[in-house]
Amino acid sequence: MIDPQYVIYHDLIGIKAYAKAKSKSNDKEFSFIGIVIDETRNMLITEKDNNIKKYSKNEFMFRFIILNKENDKDNYYIEVSGNKIVGLPLNRFRSLKKKRRLKK
Repeated sequence: MIDPQYVIYHDLIGIKAYAKAKSKSNDKEFSFIGIVIDETRNMLITEKDNNIKKYSKNEFMFRFIILNKENDKDNYYIEVSGNKIVGLPLNRFRSLKKKRRLKK
């Protein structure tokens, strides 16, 4: 299970995602964009109803649903600015290790 606190440091493939454009600040609704099937440095690639779409990480706010395996009713909804997840998942994980080492 992914700890919701550290979701931005994990690989996002297989997670249900919602998004809203940052440029439309008056638009407060997240729309379902599908399940993340691939991730590049600057893009999230999702699939919804057999349609594949690409979303730029810098231009969107994302909401991810993390399933809680202990309690099926309570899922975690994590909202993340796309700027926080720019980069490869491996590099984001390395930055987490560096932060933990520096705190000690």
